[in-house]
Amino acid sequence: MIDVDIDAIKDYMKKLQKVINFDATFSIAGFKLIQKRKIEDVLCCVYAKLPESYKKMLKTKVDVQRYNSVLCYSLLMKLLSKKFFLDKNLIIVRVNEVNKLISAVIVSIDRDISTIEQLLNRD
Repeated sequence: MIDVDIDAIKDYMKKLQKVINFDATFSIAGFKLIQKRKIEDVLCCVYAKLPESYKKMLKTKVDVQRYNSVLCYSLLMKLLSKKFFLDKNLIIVRVNEVNKLISAVIVSIDRDISTIEQLLNRD
């Protein structure tokens, strides 16, 4: 099995949660405007730590319902790509939804990575 630093992935996901909860440029009614650069900096670190097998699963979307963290990560990426119409350097974030998805990824990613790695090593 490939050595994966799952703790680092979880730490970066928690850092992303902190950015979303505390680094908003503007907040209103469950939405926050956050600098695109701040979100992308953390997401880049998360993606760099993910094993190739997990990245492949994200791209192919085969059996995506089987892996909760893959499904939640994909949904998270969609939600974090919504640019604010007045300023393309800001991302509009639904805080509650994004926090739930991040928490779901943190809870299930180690099990999912392990399962995906075992599946690929079996083939």
